[in-house]
Amino acid sequence: MSIRGHHTQSNSNDQKQWRQFNFFDVQQVKDPNDPTKPPAIFLNPDLAVSTSGRGNIILADILALHFNCILFKPGKNIMLNIKSFNVHQSFLAYEGGRVSHMKQMKQKNILSTIGEEDPPIIKIWDLDKQDKSKGTPTCQRTIKVNHGGKPFPVSALAVLENLGQIAVGLTNGVVVLIKGDLYRDRYTRQKIIHESDEPITGLGFKEHNKTVILFIVTTSKVLTYVTTSRSPITIIDEQGAALGCAVMSDTTHEMVVAKDEAIYFYEPDGRGPCFAYEGTKSSVTWFKSNLIIVSPPISQPTRLTSTTRSALSIGSGSTPTQSAPYELTKVTIFDTANKFISYIGSFSHGVRMIICEWGGIYILGMEGKLYRLEEKDTPTKLEILFKKNLYLLAINLAHSQKYDDAGISDIFKRYGDHLYSKADYDNAMAQYILTIGQLEPSYIIRKFLDAQRIHNLVNYLQELHSRGFANADHTTLLLNCYTKLKDVARLDQFIKTDNEELKFDVETAIKVCRQAGYYEHAVYLAEKFHEHDSYLKIQIEDVKDFENALEYIRKLGSTEANRNLQKYGKILLNHLPHPTTQLLIDLCTGDLFLTTQRSPPSPKTQNHIEASNVQQAPTNSTKPIKERPVSSYKPPPVRIFMSLFVDQPNYLIQFLEQVSHKRWGGFSTPRKQTLNVPKNVSSRPVSASSIDMDDVVSKYSIENNDSESEEKKAVWNTLLELYLSEAYLPPVISGKDSKGRKYGAPGNFSVSTETERVKEKLLRKDKALQLLKSQDVSYDSNQALVLCYLAQFDEGIVYLYEKMNMYEEILRFYMAKDDTEKVIQSLKTYGPQDQSLYLLALAYFSSSPTTLSTSTSELLQILDHIDSHNLLPPLQVIQALSRNSIATLGMIKGYMGKRIESERKETQVNRRCLPESDRECPQCAHSHRLISDERRAQEANADKHDLFFERLNEAEDGFSVVADYFSKNTMAFAKLID
Repeated sequence: MSIRGHHTQSNSNDQKQWRQFNFFDVQQVKDPNDPTKPPAIFLNPDLAVSTSGRGNIILADILALHFNCILFKPGKNIMLNIKSFNVHQSFLAYEGGRVSHMKQMKQKNILSTIGEEDPPIIKIWDLDKQDKSKGTPTCQRTIKVNHGGKPFPVSALAVLENLGQIAVGLTNGVVVLIKGDLYRDRYTRQKIIHESDEPITGLGFKEHNKTVILFIVTTSKVLTYVTTSRSPITIIDEQGAALGCAVMSDTTHEMVVAKDEAIYFYEPDGRGPCFAYEGTKSSVTWFKSNLIIVSPPISQPTRLTSTTRSALSIGSGSTPTQSAPYELTKVTIFDTANKFISYIGSFSHGVRMIICEWGGIYILGMEGKLYRLEEKDTPTKLEILFKKNLYLLAINLAHSQKYDDAGISDIFKRYGDHLYSKADYDNAMAQYILTIGQLEPSYIIRKFLDAQRIHNLVNYLQELHSRGFANADHTTLLLNCYTKLKDVARLDQFIKTDNEELKFDVETAIKVCRQAGYYEHAVYLAEKFHEHDSYLKIQIEDVKDFENALEYIRKLGSTEANRNLQKYGKILLNHLPHPTTQLLIDLCTGDLFLTTQRSPPSPKTQNHIEASNVQQAPTNSTKPIKERPVSSYKPPPVRIFMSLFVDQPNYLIQFLEQVSHKRWGGFSTPRKQTLNVPKNVSSRPVSASSIDMDDVVSKYSIENNDSESEEKKAVWNTLLELYLSEAYLPPVISGKDSKGRKYGAPGNFSVSTETERVKEKLLRKDKALQLLKSQDVSYDSNQALVLCYLAQFDEGIVYLYEKMNMYEEILRFYMAKDDTEKVIQSLKTYGPQDQSLYLLALAYFSSSPTTLSTSTSELLQILDHIDSHNLLPPLQVIQALSRNSIATLGMIKGYMGKRIESERKETQVNRRCLPESDRECPQCAHSHRLISDERRAQEANADKHDLFFERLNEAEDGFSVVADYFSKNTMAFAKLID
């Protein structure tokens, strides 16, 4: 006898030998009261029918004409407790016939029996309810089978689990279907659904959704009938089975039919898989996923070898002798899920029945011996398979036993280790790949790194990434493997996949590709996954593709552009000054933000442009993009970008001019570009006509706070410095290189001749003066004054002094330049505001003989102006002129005479104002008396000319003596000079 595989729905003779194992332990069951014998109940030769389930084993026996159900005493039926095999209960089921079939329900503790009376009677027993009057389980229902007046023995019974249908098959080929609530309803509906000349050998229900299908097996056919519809019976196979050789699978709910050549499985629509197993079968029983096949007894020769005797001793009561005849019954357990034979055993004297309950198989021999076949646990089975290196079977077994992923992964690991030890690296890796998610990847990586099997390692790492279990180190290793193998195709496949789901650490992948020189792949990843820093770093530092980098920054939107221009702006300005300057202008004026808001983003950037710039209100997709509501936006400070122009001061001027004009109105309209700028440098300026800066001022609410004021001041101060410093003037560049480009830094401002440079210098100073004079410009006047002094910008210096009301400094500025004309002009202009300027002018004109000699007329003009407008007391004028010995007394004689004459007239006027009776002014009496006393003392000395001239000769400063006499008594001094 051989066991061979048989292709599904095929009669092919191709067979293969199925593997055989001993996965069941056999033990004879002994009577607990007499260990030398089997349990007494099983010695009853009349036991004929059995069923099991829900912890019960139920037997039926026959003695003479008494056919009884539920066993142990002759003529009675008894229900057993399997653990101790003690009889739990016995009772008489039928008075007029024997029990032919029994069925224990799985969902409820209900027993269905059928007795061979005339007609056959079905009884439904509720084993949980006791009939106290009879001392038996309650017989819930009794149903007489209406077989059409054809009294033939019952050959098959099928009961639906919900007790809604019962099918009864007779040996004359009749099948009766009984429907209704068989547990509760008093009346049922019966119908003969099949009649033929072939005995019914098997019945079984299959529920599928709400459809109930009845399998009918005869000796020559297999049929199906849909009991929930009026469809006719369908023949699905022209081959049937013998009585006892058809059983329903509890796991797949298929009809299993055992024929001499094979085992067949049937679905409602036809034959399914089958397994070749040649030999005559007497019965089949289903246990879990196993099919128990009992072969009929075979007479054997009387001469046996010792090996055969040992093999046959399982089911024999004594050791066979060479001369003793015997019959051999073989029991085979076929694991249908894993496709191997898990047990083959031979039993002498035949097999009466097979009972499956409590996880074991009980085989009752004809001689009354009971054997328990207990299946080995799964770990034991697996160890047996591992020792035989049957890993595929082990894997299938683990799956069928619902092993968790960790347990199955361990089997794959063992299998992989086995193949690896045989140097079958490809198949070993195939097994290791199946452990992903359970086995630590480093275990496998170390193995294949040591074995220098980089191709296998690549396969593993790729799978690790595709399943989402890779970390940054795995990504690094995989990419390094690609680059080491120079496998650009697989690198492309890994990097440039269309799958948007991220399978690896992008940052790591970019880093490795960059280090290996695969800049194209690094740039692709950086752009696809919006790694802006990495993209720009590669384009600028590695590829030197400054134009793409600048264009990329523009697409990122204002916030990202701000951050990246601070980082890369200086490099970009050195290589692409003009477009970089334009981008900075757009950023700092709000044009870049507005352009992004008003134009639809490209597909690559729509998910991230401006995503971090502002929080935007929800938009209606049906509206034009230009109407999308936007939140407030404040351009970045201009000051943070000024340092980027350290090598491009002329572009800094352009930047500050346009930003200040756009944001604050500026101090004048920025001039058009007149300097030489390379024509091959691309830029994308934003049209001023297309974007209204009112949007930035009003919509985006640029706050004119203290910070903004400081911002403006910094811009104006910087612009002023740039205008005034000759160091920032554009260079004169007349030569060209081999490509026709002017020498110098790329994109540099330049002029062709020195004359143009001078013109530019004058133009900038003119702009500087415009800046200083602008009423809308806020700048640091002190800093501006320093810049004007350093640049020797006279117009600016004078303007700033005037702006700060520093008129004295204006006068001193012109004095320092010996510009007498400007001194006189300034004195006329600013003297009325500050009379001290006249004293400063007097001191200036008398500061040196040269100045005095060339400015005598100007000095007399000033004195005349002072006198005519009575601007200063004579004492201050004399003190101003007396600071040195340059001015003479004769130069001021005319001035002093006019002043004395004026005072005399004033005195006479005052005296006429007094009444004749009053000698003093009432208001001035006190002070006048003090002065009068002093004056009388001085008048007493008025004629002492020798004393005056003596003091005058002794004094170092003669003007001080004159001033002293003059201040104490003008009239007495008048006598002296007369």
